Amino acid sequence: MAAYLFGMTDAGKVRDNNEDVFIAEEVMNGQYIIAGVIDGVGGYEGGEIAANLTRDIILEELAVVSTDITTQLEIAFNLANEEIISRKLGNQDLTNMACVATVAVLDKKNNLLHYIHVGDTRLYLFRDNSLVKLSHDQSFVGFLEDSGRLTEEAAMIHPKRNQINQALGVASRMGMTDVYFETGSSPFLPGDMILVCSDGLTDLVDKAKITALLNGNVSIQVKAKQLIQEANDAGGKDNITIVLAKNDKAAVVHEKAMPVAKVITDIHLPQDGLSKPNEDILPQVKQEVRSVNKPKNNSLLYLFSFLSLAFLCSSIWLYLDREAVKNGTAMAIDNPSTAVIDTLKPQEKLFNDMLTKIKGDTLLLNDSVFKSPVLLSKAINITTDTLLIKAIGNIVFKRDSAYKGPAIILDPGSKHISIDNVVFEGFDTAIVSYNNALDLKNTRFINCKLPVQASFLFADSSFVNGRIAKK
Repeated sequence: MAAYLFGMTDAGKVRDNNEDVFIAEEVMNGQYIIAGVIDGVGGYEGGEIAANLTRDIILEELAVVSTDITTQLEIAFNLANEEIISRKLGNQDLTNMACVATVAVLDKKNNLLHYIHVGDTRLYLFRDNSLVKLSHDQSFVGFLEDSGRLTEEAAMIHPKRNQINQALGVASRMGMTDVYFETGSSPFLPGDMILVCSDGLTDLVDKAKITALLNGNVSIQVKAKQLIQEANDAGGKDNITIVLAKNDKAAVVHEKAMPVAKVITDIHLPQDGLSKPNEDILPQVKQEVRSVNKPKNNSLLYLFSFLSLAFLCSSIWLYLDREAVKNGTAMAIDNPSTAVIDTLKPQEKLFNDMLTKIKGDTLLLNDSVFKSPVLLSKAINITTDTLLIKAIGNIVFKRDSAYKGPAIILDPGSKHISIDNVVFEGFDTAIVSYNNALDLKNTRFINCKLPVQASFLFADSSFVNGRIAKK
C-alpha cells in the first residue's frame, strides 16, 4: 500500500476466527480514497459472510465516485443491508448474521472527507496532535459516553459495552428510521489523518494512548501495527482492525519571523593603556555607526505629511460636527448617556473569541466550558471557507429576549461549514446559508420557526438544472 494509506486486521488473543474486514483502496486514478472497517456479527460463519458481502457491495458501488458522495454511500449501505437479509432467508445458520461498518471517502482534490456509519466501529480525525471522534457509537453505552454521562474509562469496562442498537442486516429498509445511518462530512486538510477501527481497539486502548501512538514519528504502517500490538497487550479480547489514511499534501508552513539585527553603537576600547585600537579599523567602525544612526532626510517629510493629514481630518470632523449641532443631529456619542455600546453576553463573547482566534478549520465546544446556554444578542457571522463546529456534550445556542435575528449567518463565499451536535432554541430563523455550503449532523432545532434558510446564487441569465435535496 501507499505511504499515506494502510490497513490491517488481527484476530486478537482470544478468538480463533476473524469476522472483521477492511477497505483501503484508491479509485478513479487516485482521486479518491475509500477507507472502511466492517465488523461481522452473528457467529463463526454468519459474521464473516455479512462483512464480506458488505465490503464487495461498497467497492462495486464506489468504483466510480459521483458528485453526491453521501447519497452514494447511503445507497451502498442499503444494498448491503438488503443483501444480508436476503441471504438469511431460509438458512437458520445465518439467522443472527449482521455487521457494523464505518466507511469514509476521501476527496483528495478538494480536501474533504465524507463518511457513513452504523454500529460501534469508529472514525477519528487526527489533526494538530489532537484526536477527534467523528462517528457516534449507536449503543446505549456509546450514547452515555458521547453525552458526557459516562467517562471513557467507565464505558470501556461497562458490561453492556458491545450491545449495539443498529447494524446492517437487522431490519429491512421499510423498518428503518430516517436517521438509521449516520452520515457526515468534514474538511480533510494537508497533514490530516483519519483512523477507522473496530471496537477491538477502542474497547482496550484509550484515546490518550491512541493519540500518543498516532503522534509518533514513524510510518503509518508502523503506527497501525503498534495500535494492534497495544490492543493485544491489553488482552486482545476481540478482532482488531485498523485503517489509516493521510492527506500527504504539503502543509502550509509560514516562515518564522526573524528578529531585526541589533545595531551596536557602544565600542569598547582597551583600557589597560598597553595596547591601542587598530587605527585603520576604528575610523571605519565609527563611520558605519554614524551612518546607521544618521536620520534619513525623508523621515522629516513623512512626519510632516502625517501631521498635515491628521490636521486635515480633524478639521473636517470638527466642521461636520459643528454643522450637525446646528441642524440638531449631533451624534449620540457626544452624550455618553445615549451612546450605543456593543456589549456581548459572557458566553457569547467567549464563543466569538474562540471563533476569531481559531487556528485551523475545527472548533471544538465542550459543555465543561459552556456550562449554560449561549445567549445570542447578535448574529454569528462565519466568513471562513471551511469550518467544522463540533460540540462535545450539551451545547445550546439560545436567542436573547431582545434579539430577533438569526443565530448564524454564513458568508456566500463559504464552501463547507459543518455543525455537529449543537442545539438551537427560540430563533425565528436559526441559520442562514448560501449555495448548499451547510452540513448538519446531530443538530436539533427547538421552537425555531425556520431552522435553516438556504439561498442559492446563480450567474445572471444562466441555465440551471437540478433539484434541492430534502436534507
